[in-house]
Amino acid sequence: VATMSSVEETENPFAALLQPSSQADGVSKQLIESILLFTLSKDVVDSNRKNSVLCLADVVVADNSAKDTLCEDLLAHALFERLMLTDTTKCERIQCESNAGDKQHCDRIIELILNNASTCMRQPDLFAPQNFSSQWLELFDQSDEHDTSTQEFLVRVASKVSEEDEPLEALGALKAIFYPMLSELQKQLVKDNLISIRKNIFWILGYFVREKRAGILGELLIDYTTPNPKAKGGDYMDTLFGQLLSVSIMPKTQTAPYEFFREVSLVSQQTDTNLWQLLAHHQLALFTLIKQLLVQSPETKKKTLQWIANCLDANVARGHLWSTVNINLEQTVHSTASDAFMTSLSAVLMRLCAPLCAPSMKVLLVDPTYCAVVDEERQTKGVSMLKAFEETCLLPAEEGEQRLTAAKYNFITEIFYLAHKAFELGNRACIERLTRMMRELQNTRNAYHEVATRDPNNDLTKNLLRMLQDQMQQVLCIRNGLGEPENDAAILKFFEASAIWLTEIAMLPRESYEAALDKMDFAPQILRNLELLSDTPPFVAPYMKSVPENIIDNIAAYLNFCRNFGGDQFIQLYTSSHDAFFKMILLFMGSSDLVKNPHLRAKLADALEFLLPTQISGSNRKEFITHVFDRHTDRLQVVRCLLNVFVSIEMTGQSVQFEQKFNYRRPMYAIMEFLWTKQEHINCFRQLASEAESNMEAIEPPIFLRFINLLINDAIFLLDESLSNLEQIKQLQRAQDNGEWNNLSHTERQQQTTNLHHLGMLARFDNILGRDTINLLKLLTTEIKSIFCHNSMVDRIASMLNYFLLHLVGPQRERFKVKDKKEFEFDPAQTVLEIAHIYINLSTDNSFCLAVSQDGRSYSDQLFGYAENILIRIGGGQLIGDMAEFASKVQKMNADYKEEQELLADAPDEYLDPIISTLMTDPVVLPSSKVTVDRSTIQRHLLSDQTDPFNREPLTMDKVKSNEALKLEIEQWIEGKRNAARVKS
Repeated sequence: VATMSSVEETENPFAALLQPSSQADGVSKQLIESILLFTLSKDVVDSNRKNSVLCLADVVVADNSAKDTLCEDLLAHALFERLMLTDTTKCERIQCESNAGDKQHCDRIIELILNNASTCMRQPDLFAPQNFSSQWLELFDQSDEHDTSTQEFLVRVASKVSEEDEPLEALGALKAIFYPMLSELQKQLVKDNLISIRKNIFWILGYFVREKRAGILGELLIDYTTPNPKAKGGDYMDTLFGQLLSVSIMPKTQTAPYEFFREVSLVSQQTDTNLWQLLAHHQLALFTLIKQLLVQSPETKKKTLQWIANCLDANVARGHLWSTVNINLEQTVHSTASDAFMTSLSAVLMRLCAPLCAPSMKVLLVDPTYCAVVDEERQTKGVSMLKAFEETCLLPAEEGEQRLTAAKYNFITEIFYLAHKAFELGNRACIERLTRMMRELQNTRNAYHEVATRDPNNDLTKNLLRMLQDQMQQVLCIRNGLGEPENDAAILKFFEASAIWLTEIAMLPRESYEAALDKMDFAPQILRNLELLSDTPPFVAPYMKSVPENIIDNIAAYLNFCRNFGGDQFIQLYTSSHDAFFKMILLFMGSSDLVKNPHLRAKLADALEFLLPTQISGSNRKEFITHVFDRHTDRLQVVRCLLNVFVSIEMTGQSVQFEQKFNYRRPMYAIMEFLWTKQEHINCFRQLASEAESNMEAIEPPIFLRFINLLINDAIFLLDESLSNLEQIKQLQRAQDNGEWNNLSHTERQQQTTNLHHLGMLARFDNILGRDTINLLKLLTTEIKSIFCHNSMVDRIASMLNYFLLHLVGPQRERFKVKDKKEFEFDPAQTVLEIAHIYINLSTDNSFCLAVSQDGRSYSDQLFGYAENILIRIGGGQLIGDMAEFASKVQKMNADYKEEQELLADAPDEYLDPIISTLMTDPVVLPSSKVTVDRSTIQRHLLSDQTDPFNREPLTMDKVKSNEALKLEIEQWIEGKRNAARVKS
């Protein structure tokens, strides 16, 4: 028994409390000693007692009476004095495992302890120099998941503090105690990574959020981790939650080192399942913490949603294109949060969205008007997201137009839009950066192999190897951070639900919309799964002006990531997502009435390529098992949708860089080539061609006619550019081989090398796309012929084929004979074969044969002789005989044509087309400029440009008027010339 310094009983202010009292008012002394570990008795304590107790007789008052109980007031004072002592090494534990007879006494002791604990929390200065913050941390640290008493004690203390103070004062008192503890935890986190992080950190933080009875504790936690209102995006990383979110496989900050995959091979597909397990465990714990905050109380829910919304708003610069390029520049390094932080936040929100996904499908409760709410109405309508009304939406609103909004927005709607915004700013920006890093890695790898082949031991080789290893480590860290399987599965399920939601809101029937208008609630509510019957649904709801583009953009970016970075393991198995994505892509890709932005629709074509059950160019994927092109109920819409988006890229009215345009079209070529292996899809092409022939003079040129016109334009441009670049490459290679570069300065040699490399890249690009374009023309002309031979099209395709055949087989072909043809994807033999096939496919039409012979720029009687020589050399087989027969037919038509031309050579100028200077056969008058041109000429012009070529006024074919008088006059003049010739002969 410990004894305190002597105090005279007569001087003790607590002596009066020893006066007799009723038994009912007292508390069992034995219970006091066993629970509180102190006594007021100076008698010797039983030596068999398990726990030593502290004697406070000289500090409070001595109690040597024979009574079994102690006055409650005296006990309260004794407990207070006990707490004032500093020579104690551990805190008391409440052990309430007593028999029923002790319950009343236990309750009294607990009440006394809570009263004193509340005093400690509200007035810690009374107990200086004790540090209650560190004592709480020690208490939390020593407990485990099987211990509920610590949680209960914390909740009851917090409740007691709340009872005894005003709400703000109570919150302030608790913050004064717990903020230092949270600060200590945060300091420790700064040094931690995914492997070294404190194992019980989430268990400790869980004490603040696990109990709904103590919402004030969750409020305290979210307040602690909230930066000031003007915080930049990077400031969120310096908060407690920010430190936790920054723990990842990726670097914690933009300037932090890459910690994992230090020992890497030169294979970029390397993964680490142990790291994935650690990351999944960490992100699950983060999700649990945030979820508990959201359900703990209305106040913690509101503050947590606001924290997320403010964080996303502060990091909005990550979504800008310049941000993904310049993120490492010093001026931007602290303005936004890191990839690790943002992708972790996205992962947490994806898990929160699990109820929105199958099988629950609460996504059908998401209201599409969320992004129409202006800032002034955010609070009243329950919108946390800042500047949601500034989002770029699928359809533009008129200037000053007031968009529809719902009366109130539910939590499901909030979390849906926040999750998409987090993915946009986190994962999407990261995917773009990873794509750029992969290109840089490939360039470094090529440079290393080139140098290592010549001299594997020189300094340049060693430096390139180190650079290659560093870049490989960076790529692996980011790729593995993005590709963690559990998060990947959560993203896929969420995007499947998003695709279904997009389809449902876009196809909502008019009567359902009108019912929603009455209720001011526009969520689809039920799954209708309507069939796609046309390009655009018969009714497009006005709320489509409030649906942000980033939902579709996110889905496209995710599928792009799966294709390029081997992240498609789960999507292979999750076949229901194939159907959802396929239907959504067809609906939005094919309709400018649903998506105004043609670039976004082109991205959907890119996403559709991912669903091809074949190997994809530029992807590591070998195959993809799916049946959407064979079994999906809407599969027969795919051809029309593809042609719509193909044409819309050209007709944007915006400045689209040529390279960008062809990058958009590349996946479309791949899809069309695949579709050509399916008879039912071939029939769709034929049906569209037939529709076009029946509507050649429609106000809106038929989609198939515009499509083949653009195909021809593309082929001409690409092959022309390719030949031009190859000719320049040939000249540079010859100069290098002849030693002409040896006379140049070092800088000039470097410049020539750069020029050669750049021209090579351009030639490769043009050759790949040019080959795909010619191949598609070959496929189309095997089944569809007459529209290519229409008078508005036939001259163009004939002159194109003649021009390229002449360059590839004629006397000048040596100009394009470069070294390393494969490096530039230049395969002239294959291109000659493809062109020959197109000639033969169209050879049965006399107008085509005539057009070939009339081409004054490239056709001559020797052209097909050159082609025959080349076909024999490259093994043309049956094509050789077919081409010889075709050449004979064309030669005869050419002779007849020359005779006709000589006959009509002196045609008056007013009979000649003012654009192409040929004799008109069907003159028409343009309404605004009043100029007369040939019908075929203006038809061809309007396919690409719907304006009058003479004054740029808007023009469509239905506006032109036939010049019947001039037509009759020309016909009579021609007939007169022919009669005169017959008389003469």
